[in-house]
Amino acid sequence: MNKWLKIIRPINAFMGFFSIYIVGFIAVNVHILDYILPLTFGALSVFFVTSGGNIINDVSDYEIDKKNHPDRPLPQGTITKKHASYAFLIFFILGFIFSLFISLEISMVVIIAELLLISYEFKTKKMGLTGNFTVSLLIGMIFLYGGFITDSLLKMFLLFLLAMFSNLSREIMKDIEDIKGDVDRITFPKKHGIKNAKILSAIFVIITISISYLPYYLKILSVYYLIAVIFDDLIFLSTIILMNINISRGEKISKFAMIFGMFSFLLGAIN
Repeated sequence: MNKWLKIIRPINAFMGFFSIYIVGFIAVNVHILDYILPLTFGALSVFFVTSGGNIINDVSDYEIDKKNHPDRPLPQGTITKKHASYAFLIFFILGFIFSLFISLEISMVVIIAELLLISYEFKTKKMGLTGNFTVSLLIGMIFLYGGFITDSLLKMFLLFLLAMFSNLSREIMKDIEDIKGDVDRITFPKKHGIKNAKILSAIFVIITISISYLPYYLKILSVYYLIAVIFDDLIFLSTIILMNINISRGEKISKFAMIFGMFSFLLGAIN
């Protein structure tokens, strides 16, 4: 694989690209064609911001990757840190430019996302729960971004909360799983103990489940969502049990529950 393709991790970037169209369909259903041009500009901006975020991750993890991922372009020396830094700036600028084709207000969302990515890689990543919140906020912001583009911000705000809280639970599980390897990070489980971390993860699961029915009762999503989310909530509940048996299995099931949650949103968009 080309060294530049390898450093931007194109699979992640294209997932970000297509997620905007998915969120657009969830927001406006068949009216998505009315927003296809701004959604495409939005998808391109997400692609470049995601790519830039992946590059900045490799820059900040340069020393760690020498041991953990020596096959990546920076540790291999096929791309220098200086050139990688220039590249992430170019990608971030391109992401901002494409968002300007939609509106100046929407470009502000892109700037906030880019600042959050930079702050995470060089500051909040090592700050435990603050880092978890930063990542989860970025995950949820895809719904806010799609909501801005399709003039459906209020409708998408609840989905933003669901994505954020469910990912918070998973982020804490990942920190529990990586507690021995996180030598340079003060994660929540390292600071407060694994037991308390599991309790906090379970609290975020319960919060997610508690608000998961609101999109139906507020008539944001259809009855198809209600049917699907009942099953999804059972999967989320199982993670509370599983993480006490096998944290890796609990984290993987949590990831599956989040993917199924997106499927539930898509079903709910069908009237």
